[in-house]
Amino acid sequence: MVDPSTKPMGVSDEEWKKLDRKTKSTTQLCVSASLLLNVLGEAIAKALWDKLGTLYQSKSLINKLFLCKRLYNLRMKNEDLVTKHLNSFNTRVSQLLSIDSKISPKNTEKSKKMFLFSFPSRNSFSICCLLPK
Repeated sequence: MVDPSTKPMGVSDEEWKKLDRKTKSTTQLCVSASLLLNVLGEAIAKALWDKLGTLYQSKSLINKLFLCKRLYNLRMKNEDLVTKHLNSFNTRVSQLLSIDSKISPKNTEKSKKMFLFSFPSRNSFSICCLLPK
């Protein structure tokens, strides 16, 4: 995001304002119409981004529970590729980390097990072979 307080040396005010307008309009294009109504009044891109963050990246207990449920209920479909499933798993873990959840490098063993158990039951023999004894 274009933060007005971090303008690089050698960039004119006019260029900086143009960059801010482009950033703001690009962000607005990526936001759905129903969400856009909440941030239309923001004057600069940084303010728009911060407002979206406060509205939709809540660190509340309900949001943490929702994200945990999404992670725990993740199951790979038979037709999915492992890479697609891994990306989905990593996205959900990253979302939990972004709200300061207790998933951390200390809990990597738990994360590995959660990932392995998210595979279809047809892979249960492979999962048993991969788990540490």
